[in-house]
Amino acid sequence: MGRVSRRRLLSTAVAAGVLATGTAACAPAAGEHATREIRRARSEALARQLLGVDEKGGDRTLEYLKVLIDTGLSASGQRKKIIVVGAGAAGLSAANLLADAGHQVTVLEANGNRTGGRIKTLRGVFTDPALYAEAGAMRLSSAHPLVLALADKLGVRRRPFYASDVLPETRAPAAPPVRYRSFTGEEWSNGAAVDYVPAPAAGRSLIRVNGITVTRADYAANPAAVHGGFGAALSSTGSAELSRALRQVSLLNEPIQRQVERWADLLDTYENHCLRRCLMERDWSKATLEAVGTIENTTARLRHSVIFPLADHTLVPPDATSWELAGGMAALTDALTRRLGPAVLLGKRMTRLEQTERGVRVWTTAETGNEGSDGGPAAPVESFDADYAIVAIPLTAARFCTFDPLLSYDKRRAIIEMHHDAATKVLLEFKTRFWEQGPNGFRGGRCVSDSPNRCTYFPSHVEGAGGGVVLAAYTFADDAMRWDSLTDGERIHFALSGMRELFGARVDAEFTGVGITQSWARARYALGEAAIPAPGQLHEHHLATRSVEGRVHFAGDHTSLDTAWIEGAIESGVRAAIEVHGR
Repeated sequence: MGRVSRRRLLSTAVAAGVLATGTAACAPAAGEHATREIRRARSEALARQLLGVDEKGGDRTLEYLKVLIDTGLSASGQRKKIIVVGAGAAGLSAANLLADAGHQVTVLEANGNRTGGRIKTLRGVFTDPALYAEAGAMRLSSAHPLVLALADKLGVRRRPFYASDVLPETRAPAAPPVRYRSFTGEEWSNGAAVDYVPAPAAGRSLIRVNGITVTRADYAANPAAVHGGFGAALSSTGSAELSRALRQVSLLNEPIQRQVERWADLLDTYENHCLRRCLMERDWSKATLEAVGTIENTTARLRHSVIFPLADHTLVPPDATSWELAGGMAALTDALTRRLGPAVLLGKRMTRLEQTERGVRVWTTAETGNEGSDGGPAAPVESFDADYAIVAIPLTAARFCTFDPLLSYDKRRAIIEMHHDAATKVLLEFKTRFWEQGPNGFRGGRCVSDSPNRCTYFPSHVEGAGGGVVLAAYTFADDAMRWDSLTDGERIHFALSGMRELFGARVDAEFTGVGITQSWARARYALGEAAIPAPGQLHEHHLATRSVEGRVHFAGDHTSLDTAWIEGAIESGVRAAIEVHGR
């Protein structure tokens, strides 16, 4: 069997669009002018991805909606044998599209007891069997049509996720159809338009900072009373201040090519900026950074790239709503897994991927544990052969796999260097939903504090149960790493302590004794939360994360600019399926 040469691998990667600009990734710069041109080309390629614009000026999101929901992949007379590595949302969506098109698909998943990746619904672990909770992804945005439409197509019921608390008696209306209006003027929908009015915020959830506790309504009425504890002279809320600093209003409603140019300008200017630097250049004081960072829970990510906060505040409509899935977010990946049946093989962890001129071979070990265990003794080695492979595991996991021949230099550097954040959750079960009771009761939403808990989320819906599971502590980056250093028992103890600061001693009587913790940095198959780039890493590495290497394609939310969202994972799965199907 002949090896694939390094020259062939590199030329294939460039032809498949490593830079999406026609500029080879490793071409030597012929001076400062050439360097600027390469950087600008990369900025424009990133801007097109961010806005969903393909190389011909078409709407990629609209194209993917039609493929994923309406038509499937185009007819092809060549049946291929394809291995998909990783059974998260990216791998499962790609595998379903390819299997529906008639290809022979095998999905290899390292975890021995579930699919879903960082979609992880905890079921059957609480004293009340009706309760479940999200250890991973917990909401969908109305700005993300692919995942919403896919859930609808699979018959998975959507219902509101209350990012802001509402009155306890609020009744959730039926979810409206998905509607997507393209920048081309074309509209796509999976149903007739209906009037949907989100429930108004109650403003009863709590903010506790600098030793004082106020409701969100009180804070909105008098922000200065809270900001004064930080020494900040701010008369508007933290969210208003952050939006004012980051929202690029002039980009809205402009022709799409103009938007691409303007976003390329922003990427040129700010891609090497962290959020802290960007805000300080807007004359934010140290006190303002600390006040808004604490109340809006951005303190831990001030050192990360500012590009994603800029995109969130500019491209996501102010009236965007959030959704959850009845039965848990894993209902989506469970449904995709059922459609594939025996094609999904659990407990198969890729250790090595070889490719030749004629095909690929994936070597695996049979896992005896799960993502949170220490595993077991060395397990039998098994290999799987195919024409092509889609690698849909995190870059952090790919770091511990061998590729023969070596991947391109740019791909290897992306795998080694791309920053993945830490994220840790501590979930506690309570006998009753005491936070919904009394004249100040509320449902959903979150409390924020300067305690180690930082963010505390409350369930939006609990069907058939008297109690509820609270996400008592939700932390990122350095905040999460501190929780990760504790034992599980210590995490539960300190999470209860933070709840006690908010609600008093009642939490001790209400606690059932069941607490579950999830550290994504310590999860053996994830090795971190989402890829959250450090300043400069989008230009340096992002385009290489999705490049094709010979017969190997790559998917996962880290290859999308909707990183950390299920939408990004689905988008990448559709892209990879189209790439492989078209070969």
